[in-house]
Amino acid sequence: MNGNTFTKNDYFRKRAQSVGLSLIVMGASFFLYYLGLFGNVQGPLTPGNIGASLAAMGVTKVHMLMFFLSFFIMALTWNHIFNLVSFMIASRLTCMRKNQEGIVCGASTKRIKINYGNKKNIDKNKSVRFKCVNGHNCFDARFNPVKKGVVSHTVWVAALLFCVIIMYG
Repeated sequence: MNGNTFTKNDYFRKRAQSVGLSLIVMGASFFLYYLGLFGNVQGPLTPGNIGASLAAMGVTKVHMLMFFLSFFIMALTWNHIFNLVSFMIASRLTCMRKNQEGIVCGASTKRIKINYGNKKNIDKNKSVRFKCVNGHNCFDARFNPVKKGVVSHTVWVAALLFCVIIMYG
């Protein structure tokens, strides 16, 4: 079965997965509702009870602000740090060798250091070579950074919103 064929079994399998996932989410929502998370039922997760228990532990507004501010900074910068470390250890590199039709290979590569001995007039930039999983040897490779997605942007915006709520609420 190739990617273009869509059979009746695929339809029913996708529908069954969707119904199953909906039932799991509904069950978790009922559980949290009866624990009081949404504020309509008295329970251990009622917002007032959560605030009272945090206050009893000595958590103040400043503690919460520092937590959400730290979380905001981490959510905002995690991919920059990950990309910097990946670039420094030569991870996430792809081969730039072109074939006869001009199509780039694009396979993952490893950095290989070349030792020329004591030769004086060797270009130091050419002492690093990349070898891809297809066997190509080349002196350049492309770094592919990780980009933020919708979930990542939602997390940092939510953390910023919580900081604003704590400061002005």
